[in-house]
Amino acid sequence: MAVRRNGGGFTLIELLVVIAIVGILVALLMPAIQAAREAARRITCTNNLKQIALALHNYHNNQGQFPLGAYAAVEEDHPAEEDGLGWATQILPQLEEQALYDQLKNNKVPGYQGNPWITNHPRGQRGIFKVAHDNGLRPIAGGDSVLSAFLCPSVELPTHVPTGDYFGLSSVPFVATGYATAHYKASRGHCDRGMFWKPKEGAAEYACPYDIDGDGVMDSVPKKAISRVRIDDVTDGTSKTILLGESAYFVSSKAFPIWMGMYSETGNTMFETEDEINCGIGGVRSFPLSAPDLERAVLVGGPEPTDCSFSWHTGGAYFAFVDGSVRFLTENLERRTLWLLGDRMDNEVIRELE
Repeated sequence: MAVRRNGGGFTLIELLVVIAIVGILVALLMPAIQAAREAARRITCTNNLKQIALALHNYHNNQGQFPLGAYAAVEEDHPAEEDGLGWATQILPQLEEQALYDQLKNNKVPGYQGNPWITNHPRGQRGIFKVAHDNGLRPIAGGDSVLSAFLCPSVELPTHVPTGDYFGLSSVPFVATGYATAHYKASRGHCDRGMFWKPKEGAAEYACPYDIDGDGVMDSVPKKAISRVRIDDVTDGTSKTILLGESAYFVSSKAFPIWMGMYSETGNTMFETEDEINCGIGGVRSFPLSAPDLERAVLVGGPEPTDCSFSWHTGGAYFAFVDGSVRFLTENLERRTLWLLGDRMDNEVIRELE
C-alpha cells in the first residue's frame, strides 16, 4: 500500500533559501533603519539646543545680560581661577529645574561661605569644587542629576564622570567623579570675543593675533575688559554669532564635560571657535582620545584638544546661534569663517553661509 506524502511542508533546501532571503532583506533594510534612528536622534539634539537657547534668552530678559561662562576667581594665579559653577546652573529655573537651582543656591558646603556664584573669592578660598571634595562631599548639591536637555542621544559617553578604571588607571575617584555629563557647551568664540568666558579672561585686556579681515595678514585685534554680554553687544547680528554648540568629548579626566561648571579648566563647560569642528579628527573615535588622535589634530591645525566643538554626528556638529536658530556646520567649514561666527563684534560679512 502506497504512503501518501503531505505536500504542504517545506523541504530543508526551501527553508534555507527562505532564511537566506530574509537575511538579505534585513541586511538591506538595516542601513535605512539606522539612518532613520539617527535622523530622530538629530531632531532631539537640535530641539535640546533650541530649548537651551530659549532658556538663555529668558535669563537675559530677566537679568539684562547673559550668564558668565563660569563663576570663578578673577585674581591671577588664584586657586579658584578655574573652579566654579558654570553658565548652565544659572538657567536651571528656565529649564523647569527650580528645585535643583534652589538646592545649589542654598548650598552649605563646609569651608565655603556665601553665594556659590560669587566671583570675588577670598584669596585663601580654593573654590567650591575643591573645597567640597576636600571635605569628602561628592558631588555638590545635585550635581549628579542627569538632565535630558543637556544630552544628545547620538552620544555614547557615560552619564556621569567615571572613576580612574575607565581611563585604565586605578579605580579611584577623580575631583569630578559622579557629576552628570553634558554634551553641549557655551561658546567662548575666538580670542575671548564670544558670548561666554570666565571672570579672569573677562577682566583681561590684550592684543590677539587674528586675520579678522581675511587678507592673509595676522592683525593685532584688541580684547577689552568686559563684565557682561547683552544682546546689544552682539554687533555682528544675532543670526551670525554662535551661542552654544555640541562638544561631547574628553581627552583626560579633568576635561570631562559636565553641566555643573569647571573644576580644572575652561573646557569642562565652554569651547572655542578658534579650533576646528571635531578637533580636525575624522572617522571612528574611541575615548579618551588616543595620542595618535591628538597628533592628527595638531597636524591639521593645532587646536587645543580640550576646547573644540565636537559631535557624534557624521561630518560636523550642531550649533545654536544667538537668534535661537540651530544650524549644522560641517567640519570642512573654512577655519576663518568659524572664527568670525564665534566673534560677536568683528563687523565682517560672512558670505559662506549666505
